[in-house]
Amino acid sequence: MKKRLFSIFYMFLLTLFFTSLVSAVKLYNEDRIAMNQEVKLLRIVLHVLGIAVQESASPQTVSQVFSERVKQIEVKQRPLYIGYAENGETITGYAFPVGGQGFWGPISGLAAVDPSATRLLGVAFFKHSETPGLGARITEAWFTKQFEGLSLDPIAGEQKIFYLKAAGTGQAANELDAVTGATGTSRAVEAFLNRELDHFLKGIWPEVKKKR
Repeated sequence: MKKRLFSIFYMFLLTLFFTSLVSAVKLYNEDRIAMNQEVKLLRIVLHVLGIAVQESASPQTVSQVFSERVKQIEVKQRPLYIGYAENGETITGYAFPVGGQGFWGPISGLAAVDPSATRLLGVAFFKHSETPGLGARITEAWFTKQFEGLSLDPIAGEQKIFYLKAAGTGQAANELDAVTGATGTSRAVEAFLNRELDHFLKGIWPEVKKKR
């Protein structure tokens, strides 16, 4: 009887030990994943605002640069990131979340405009379900770099600010290269990014000017 009770007690302790160990590892990894995701977002905000930080920079360095050069506020229940020059006083741009339905699922990103909201500083997409090697190429530098310096003046007679055309066929400054072989993703990005920029200019920007 005692031997049986000891076996049961031993198995109970063994199970408790391994259960606790698995829970501890899970909690530790969740914290690390959350921290990595936060640092990734900080890097992207700095990138679209044109604030340089080395790829090899530690999470602590990224956080420090962000705290020194970026201020986060909320406008109409949406986050807005204000970028500052090294003097900490001169505003260099505003960054805000953008996103919408892609070809296969939601796409999330960030866009940044200059201090007068007349030109784009940068665009980045960091979360999507698009096809690797095709639609997923919207995250590549050649694609996002096209948006740098793009005028935010609407196309005459339309609400759109830009078009994505078949690669190499664009004839105007607001006609950018689409991703070859990913027509659905390109159309989706064109639609939701134009919509998000229009919303910022008409809904968010007037409120930002009031706060300055």
